[in-house]
Amino acid sequence: MTIDEFRFSAFLSAVDLDTGVLLANGPHMQRLVLDGEWAQPVRALRGAAFSAAGFAAVAPDPAAAADVLRALVDRNLVVPAGADEEEALRTLLADRPEAARSSLTGRTGSWPTTRYGLPQRLTAPSARHGSEAPEAVTYLLLGGCVTQFTEEPLLALGREQGLDVRTEHLWPGSVRDMSRAVARVRPDVTVYQAGVQPFLSALWDGAHTRDDGEREQSLTLMKSALSVSITALADALEGRLGLVHNFGPPALSPFGRFDFAEEFGFRRIVAELNAHIDHCVRRHPHLMVVDEERLVARHGAAALFDDLVFPSGHHGGSLDPSDERPHQLPALGHALATEYLACHRIHRGAGRIKLVVTDLDGTLWPGIAADDGFDWLDGDATSRWVHVGLHQALSVLKSRGVLLATSSKGDARATLGAWEGHGGARQLLGPDDFVLHRINWQAKSAGIADICARLGFAPEQVLFLDDNPVERAEVAAALPGLHVAEGPVHTFRDLLLSSPALESGPRTQEAARRTDTTRAMLRRQDLGATMDRDGFLRSLEIGLRVERGGERHLARVCELFNRTNQFTTTAWRTTPEELRRTLAAPDTRLHVAFASDRFADYGMTGACLVQDGTVTAFALSCRVIGLDIAVPFLTAALRDGAGGGRSLAGIRGHIVATDRNTPARDLFLDAGFTADTAAGRYVLAAGDRLPDLDGLPLTVSAGP
Repeated sequence: MTIDEFRFSAFLSAVDLDTGVLLANGPHMQRLVLDGEWAQPVRALRGAAFSAAGFAAVAPDPAAAADVLRALVDRNLVVPAGADEEEALRTLLADRPEAARSSLTGRTGSWPTTRYGLPQRLTAPSARHGSEAPEAVTYLLLGGCVTQFTEEPLLALGREQGLDVRTEHLWPGSVRDMSRAVARVRPDVTVYQAGVQPFLSALWDGAHTRDDGEREQSLTLMKSALSVSITALADALEGRLGLVHNFGPPALSPFGRFDFAEEFGFRRIVAELNAHIDHCVRRHPHLMVVDEERLVARHGAAALFDDLVFPSGHHGGSLDPSDERPHQLPALGHALATEYLACHRIHRGAGRIKLVVTDLDGTLWPGIAADDGFDWLDGDATSRWVHVGLHQALSVLKSRGVLLATSSKGDARATLGAWEGHGGARQLLGPDDFVLHRINWQAKSAGIADICARLGFAPEQVLFLDDNPVERAEVAAALPGLHVAEGPVHTFRDLLLSSPALESGPRTQEAARRTDTTRAMLRRQDLGATMDRDGFLRSLEIGLRVERGGERHLARVCELFNRTNQFTTTAWRTTPEELRRTLAAPDTRLHVAFASDRFADYGMTGACLVQDGTVTAFALSCRVIGLDIAVPFLTAALRDGAGGGRSLAGIRGHIVATDRNTPARDLFLDAGFTADTAAGRYVLAAGDRLPDLDGLPLTVSAGP
C-alpha cells in the first residue's frame, strides 16, 4: 500500500458477536467478520487517522496486520484519511448506469439493495499471504443472489491459492448494460447467470398450469434470449474469460413420477436449455460453462438448492427454514466459487500437471504382480473395481495428453512380464501406455528424478500416486514441489478426474497421441547416443512441413504458446480470440510447422508469429527439439513471409529469458541474426544470412 494515512469509514458499523466483531459499510454493501481479539484495534483507531505501522502496533498479530488492513481497505471499511466518501459514492453511482435507482442521486444507477450470503470470517492465520505478493484477479458477477453467494468463498478460497480476488456483483440487466459493465470493470473473469426469475418462474413455477405448447413457447423464448446474451457477452469480453451458468435441475417435478409422460416435462426443459447453452458457448473459445447440473449430480440437489422448500423458480442456495432472514447455507457458494477458480486456472494454464507417475504393486493393482499375478481380475470384489477405475482414470488423462510413467520397487522383468499378458484387456492399461518405467529397488524419488530429467519436466509439473504413506513422504522430501496424492487408493480416481491441474481445454489430436510421440522422442534419444549428430539426423528421415496459419489452426497454436516452457522465445500466453485479433492487424502473419520422422508423425509442433517485421513469438514442442527443426522452421517461415520480392533485411527477433527457455535463447544467432544493442534483441542484416535449407539433414516442404 502506498497510502500514508488511513481512517475507518464514516459509514462503518461495528457489531460485537460471540465469536468476533462484524464490520459493515452499508452504502457499499460490504461486510467482514474479524476474530474477537481484533475488536480492540478497531475501537482504539476508530475516529482517528493512522498509518500502516500504527495499525500494526496495536494489532494482536503484527505479522498479519498488513493483510488484515488490505482486506479492510478492499471492502471500503478503511479509507484514505483525506477521502471524501460521499462525493466518491455519488461519482461511483453516476458511473454505473446499468440498472436500478440510486436514492443518493435520484437518477438511474446501479447499486445492490440486498447482499445475500454469509460474511467472510478473516482470521489472522488466513490473512497472511506469505512473502510473495498475491496475484490480483477481478471477478465480475452478473447474476442473481446465487452469484452473490460466491463472493466471500471466492475471496477465502482465492487467498488459499495465492490470489488476491476482487469481486463486483451486478443484478441481471439488458445486453447493453452487461456490455457497459464489462467495459467499465474490465474483469479478468466474468460470470454470467441468466436472470432466474424472469425465465425460470415462467418455465418451472407455472409449468403445471400450462400445456405443452405454452411450455415449448417459453422454452423457445428463453433459448433466443440466451443466444443474444451469450453472444453479447463474448463480444464484450474481447478474449477475456467468461463463465456461463447452465441450470441445475429441480429436485422435484410438478408432474411427479410421470414427468416422462409430458412432451415438455422438467427433464426435457433442463436438457434442452443446457444443450442450447453448450451450443452457444462452443462458438467462443474464451467462454466456458459452469455446469450446475454436474454439481447437482456430485453434491445432491438438496445440499445445494432450495426447491425442496421454496418454489422451483427461486433457484437459490440451500436454506435453514427456521431462519427468517435472507440467510443461505454456504454449500452452493463454496461449490460455485471452487468452479470459478478452477475454470480460471485451466484457462490460464496455471499449475498444469503434465506427467503422472504411479507406483504399481498395491496402487495400480492389488497385491504384488510378480508373485500374485492378475487373478484379482477374475473376482467381483470392491478392490477389483477400485483398481480398474484407477486404470480408466489414467486412460482418460492419457487421451488428454497427460503423460504416464511408473516408479515402483520390484523386479522389472518379472513385473512387466506378468503385466504384459493382461495389459489392454479387461479395461486395463498396458506397459506401452506409459512412456517410461523405473522398476527397481532404489528409492522411488530417484526413479522420478530420472524420469523428469529424460522428459524435461520440473517437479511442479508431476503428480505421484502411491498407496504407501512412507513412500509418499520419501518422495515429497526428496523432490520439493512435486505433487503427491495423499489418502487411500480409492480416492485417487476422484483426484485425477476432477483436478483442474489435469485439464487443459478441449482435446486435440496432438494431445491424444502425445504418449506415442513422446515414446518416439525417447527412442530417438537412445539412437542418437550411438551415432554422430549428422548421421543420426539423416537416419531419422525428418520431414518438416511449414504453412501459413489460419482459423483452423488457432486452438492448437494457442496450446503451443501456452504449454511450451522450454523452446519458447518470449513465453507469450494467449487465447484464440486474442490471437484472432492479433492476426487481423496489418503486417502480421502466423506460420505453423508439422514434423515427422521414421518413428512417428508428431503433428503440428511449432508456431511462429511475426508482427511488423519482428518475430514476437516462437514456440516448438519439446518432443521435437531433438530433430533440430527450429532454425529450418524459422527460415522457411521468414522466406515464405517475404514472398513477392520483399526484403528480409532488417527482420528482428526478440528473446525474453525465463528460468526454463534456455534451449531457445540461441535461435536467432543460429539462424544468422546478429545481436542488437538492446539485450535480447536480434536483427537480420541480410536475407542471405539465413541457412540454405537444401543442405540440411531433413526435407522441408510448404503446406497448402
